[in-house]
Amino acid sequence: MRRQVLAFLIAFGLIGAVALPAYAGVRGDGAALADAEPAAGVSVAEDAQGLRIAAAEPAPLLAERDSYTGLPSEPTAEQMAAAYRLAKGEISWPAADDYPYKDSSGYMSSLMYGIRQCTDFVAWRLNRDAGSFGEPWLMNWSYLTPNGGDASNWGEAWAAHGWATSTTPVEGSVAWFGAGANHVAYVQDVNDDGTIVIEEYNWTPLTYGIRTIQASSIPLFLYPPPTP
Repeated sequence: MRRQVLAFLIAFGLIGAVALPAYAGVRGDGAALADAEPAAGVSVAEDAQGLRIAAAEPAPLLAERDSYTGLPSEPTAEQMAAAYRLAKGEISWPAADDYPYKDSSGYMSSLMYGIRQCTDFVAWRLNRDAGSFGEPWLMNWSYLTPNGGDASNWGEAWAAHGWATSTTPVEGSVAWFGAGANHVAYVQDVNDDGTIVIEEYNWTPLTYGIRTIQASSIPLFLYPPPTP
């Protein structure tokens, strides 16, 4: 469901493409494990499916990423385990304020949108779902909306790129509220009753929020773009 989240996992040659920490690995049958002694500060536990997951404290955002996978060039065991399980459809990212600039000062983030604005938050989520966790981002303003960063421009930007859009929501897509509304949000969940769960910033000024709304109230859903 998290499509390109980790294109690297599609051909399990990802293990060769991305350097795993010494204490983490993936068995040929796909289960994450920790065969060697865990490094300091790393714990190993079994998840609900009995997979052994090596978990570490999240590392600082890394300055380099693998050009093929979009993942940091040295992902943590935690990132790799979560990436694998997401790509296998075993879990979804939970709704949470995981926006990396929520406590930052200044006007613009390194995604090149305004800090704690709806656009910056959605750009972060598109990157996260594609496996890009830090700088240099896989998709920033210059890739997503080079002709204008306001939310009102996003529908036009998708059309100019030729990227997929629809009136049908899918998880991980962008809810575009229309040129007049100047707001975008991230579609967290699609419910059977015609509603969607959205996550957003700046519906309440400069603040994270989550709402359940009618899918029919959204003029257009912008599907996640192809990774460059």
